[in-house]
Amino acid sequence: MIERQGSGGVDGRESRREPRVSVDLPAVLEGRSPREARVVDASLVGCLLRCDKILDAGAVVDLLLELPDGPVRTKARVAQSSLDGQSMPGPPRYLAGVQFLGLAAADEPRLRSFLESQSRRRTGEG
Repeated sequence: MIERQGSGGVDGRESRREPRVSVDLPAVLEGRSPREARVVDASLVGCLLRCDKILDAGAVVDLLLELPDGPVRTKARVAQSSLDGQSMPGPPRYLAGVQFLGLAAADEPRLRSFLESQSRRRTGEG
């Protein structure tokens, strides 16, 4: 079972549809000028990216996630982007919350399995 993180509505935001799991995965924002990023946390419907450029809210990006058993490619919509306060001092880094716009049928169970294994590892199970 995946633990829920930040799913309460205390600050007035809606509860998440899927629980987020803390991860550390390489990712690439593909396109004309591919950019490397890191996945900070993930769920079946989206993830939080750390990258070196701010992403425009509402933008649709081509995202490649590097799971241990191979890459997952999907389109994703940027929900929000902001300066990562933990990146200071040093070069600025940004956090961007993205919503997956559709995972391939074969990728959804792979991502689910990965997230469940990460959740178990973090909670000390299995």
